[in-house]
Amino acid sequence: MSAKQRPDHTGRRAERVGERIHQEISLLLGREVSDPRLAGVNVTRVQVSSDLRLAKVYVTPRESDEENSELMDALTRASGYFRHHLAQSLDLHFAPEVRFYLDRGIEMGEHFLQVLHQVQTEEEQASQDQTKKRRTQP
Repeated sequence: MSAKQRPDHTGRRAERVGERIHQEISLLLGREVSDPRLAGVNVTRVQVSSDLRLAKVYVTPRESDEENSELMDALTRASGYFRHHLAQSLDLHFAPEVRFYLDRGIEMGEHFLQVLHQVQTEEEQASQDQTKKRRTQP
């Protein structure tokens, strides 16, 4: 069987490991981490490299840049703790390096919805204006 015909087992395994990491880190954040800067942090997704040595963990951003900076600092400082815990809970030869990122997808989605709503409002207003013009024309 050639490489092109072989199923992508490494991709599926990385996906499964990512799901486990998502669960483990979410549990740790909810139950075991005492840093108040990490209160209420939600893991949105985890991407694991095909060699399982790097886990990119995406979290929901805070309201301000200052809060985001504090959040990322706290997560970076705790990354060794998370990696140690993952080494104990996952059946892997190597515990993946854990890197945290702010997931801006939610913010972009909200912005897109605001713009879409604004466009719809403007179109409705333009349609109403056209209707009024037609009624006033002889």
